[in-house]
Amino acid sequence: MAALVGLGVLSAATLLAEVALTRVFSIAQFHHFAFLLISLALLGFGASGSLLAACPRLIERRFWPSYALAFGVAVVGASLFVNHLPFDSYAIAWDGRQAMLLVADLLALSVPFTFTGLLVGAMLGAGAADAGRIYAANLLGSATGAILAPVGLDALGSERAILLCAGLGPVAALLLSGRRPVLIGMASLAAAAAVALLVALPPVFEIQPSPYKRLSQFRLDPGARVVATRQDATARLDIVEAGSIHSAPGLSLAYLGPLPRQTGLLLDGDVLLPVLDVGTAPPELARALPSAIGHWIRPGADALLLGSGGGMEPWAALANGARRVTVVEPSPLVLEALTGDLGVMTGLAADPRVTLIRDDLRSFAARTDTRFDLVELVLTDGYRPVTSGAYSLTETYPLTVEAFRAYLRLLKPDGIFLVTRWLQTPPSEELRTLGLIVEALDGRPPLEHIVAFRSFQTATFLVKAMPFTDAETETLLDAIDALRYDLVVAPRIPPEMLDRYARVGRPIFHDLALGLASAPDRSAFYAGYEFEVTPPTDDRPFFFHFFRWEQTPAILENLGRRWQPFGGSGYFVLLALLAFAAAAALLFVVAPVGLRAGFRRSLAGLGARRATAVFGYFGVLGLAFMFVEIALIERLILVLGQPTLALATVVGALLASSGLGSAISGRAPWRGATVVLALLLALYPTMTGLVGQTLLPLPLPARVLAVVVVIAPVGVLMGIPFARGIRSLAATEGVVAWAWAANGSASVVGAVLAALLALSLGFTPVLLLGATLYGAAAILAPAVAGTVARPGLLTLPRG
Repeated sequence: MAALVGLGVLSAATLLAEVALTRVFSIAQFHHFAFLLISLALLGFGASGSLLAACPRLIERRFWPSYALAFGVAVVGASLFVNHLPFDSYAIAWDGRQAMLLVADLLALSVPFTFTGLLVGAMLGAGAADAGRIYAANLLGSATGAILAPVGLDALGSERAILLCAGLGPVAALLLSGRRPVLIGMASLAAAAAVALLVALPPVFEIQPSPYKRLSQFRLDPGARVVATRQDATARLDIVEAGSIHSAPGLSLAYLGPLPRQTGLLLDGDVLLPVLDVGTAPPELARALPSAIGHWIRPGADALLLGSGGGMEPWAALANGARRVTVVEPSPLVLEALTGDLGVMTGLAADPRVTLIRDDLRSFAARTDTRFDLVELVLTDGYRPVTSGAYSLTETYPLTVEAFRAYLRLLKPDGIFLVTRWLQTPPSEELRTLGLIVEALDGRPPLEHIVAFRSFQTATFLVKAMPFTDAETETLLDAIDALRYDLVVAPRIPPEMLDRYARVGRPIFHDLALGLASAPDRSAFYAGYEFEVTPPTDDRPFFFHFFRWEQTPAILENLGRRWQPFGGSGYFVLLALLAFAAAAALLFVVAPVGLRAGFRRSLAGLGARRATAVFGYFGVLGLAFMFVEIALIERLILVLGQPTLALATVVGALLASSGLGSAISGRAPWRGATVVLALLLALYPTMTGLVGQTLLPLPLPARVLAVVVVIAPVGVLMGIPFARGIRSLAATEGVVAWAWAANGSASVVGAVLAALLALSLGFTPVLLLGATLYGAAAILAPAVAGTVARPGLLTLPRG
């Protein structure tokens, strides 16, 4: 029993580490890379299976505590390695050493998962008769780790969460060591050391953001000071005081006054939210911001701000005459800073005209029955170049067609929706924003409902559900001209207001916007543009993904010449990671099994036809499981609000439910269950879309529970084909290891391939591909079937 508990503890630590590392990536680099962590975990599990197949002695019980101890050391070592020897995402385009360092980082991160896989596989191999209890301990532990991950990250932060994982390794070793004094002593010392490090947190463990992130740049400023640092499961927040912080995106050229003192809120070391000292901020500044135009035609508005923007926009709304201001802020850390540490500066908590709400923007928009005169989607993103590397991978659910429709529903009949985005050269982000608005208007004539203007930095759009009246249009044109903005589109377009102040040589922004707004076939307009500007949807929510394959020659020609992450070739990041995953799977999973003595004899025993079917069957199962898992994680970020919680919930629910499916697989019809699974997954895109919209208004705990309920039936069915296939091969010597290698290598590749396909096609095609692959598995199942015997050696908890 103690050994089973030890396995459960190590399984919990492993899943906690997998989730915590996504936060490490978010802070150290520019994306959470959840799909990559899943791929690396699978690489470690697959490599462990190959090690056990190549060296059966590793199954012996005397090695078990060593695996748990090694996990604790490896998770700390991997974290330190990638923290202090990170690859440079800017220099990687011209410095070949950075590519080698990236490979080294990825391999280091897979090592802890290898030791967990060794323990699971060794226990199953040594106790085949007790495989059900072993498997249950592994899955229950993993589910516990999924539950602990958000709680642990909230309470400890990412650095201490990693050290907690390191401490759980020795705890598992203690439970696995039996009565061996030496092992007990070593495990006790290791656990005590982990606890001491967790409490003290030496500086060496502090996550180092990329040198190109703003926090790193502030640290080089002798006049800057980090006042406080806080973390939760969603973000890291640094409060920075520096004389160099001067931020007012889209500030009018008519404003000639000084910018008052500002303090910076940095999210994950990069996104800067400027906080004004409202006691010294002149009202003229508020009247020179883009949002002032909205208040110009809606004086005394009941305003809703979707995002706080560091407190500048709420202050500006009040200074521009808003009667009431409701602020919805997704980040609890930001809200706490604005009302606590910086409460005196912002004055938000003390102002009776201001209502502060902590909620996800989409969830609030789905839940509230209140309607507003003015709804502003606040610009909270930093400037991201159109060809900006890993940013293109980010899921941005507040910037989709469905989101904009929800925001328009928050308006009173004569209300105004206002959104400001960064201006890009060539035009892209602002053009995509216009596309979102046009699609959200659902067939209404765009030029009657939209007024847009720009500065050097930003483009601002004002949208009405009802057409703008002539009087409103004239008032807006006067305001735009008075603040020295350039007109982009409006119901009436005076030519002299185009490219007048922030001159770029010709009115290209107007020409493109007018072309899109008046296009008889918008699909043809999107398809013919040099960048991918099709409006994002909840099924493909990648607002910052502008790549087209036609850009490839230009990207390759300029590779290493542009000062951008990954040379400005964000899409190729995924292709490089896919190549790494394929090569690593071949080298560490397939090759050790294929080179093992007796391998050819095992295949000969199967026969050519059955051997081909076995390889195909377990390969498509690995791909299918990953396609479903990755698509669900990314799609359910909308429902659960942030990637960490989505990863923990989806992975935990799938592991637990697929484990149950494996447990009952002997009593379930093999081929029939696989066919039902394929049919159910074919319906899942529609089901999850409808369920997601239904769940958004619910409180977060109810949403988490509902997601688990939605995933469980599919998870149970996904656990059946793999277990039945392994049992059918257990009587054939050496073939189980080969089947696991095929499944493991396909899973490693599948996690990255699923992210690539989701970025290119959307989540629905990925889920449908998963359904098709399970259908193919059902076709191959009869050819795989053989004599049912004892469970196979390597039945690990992935598909």
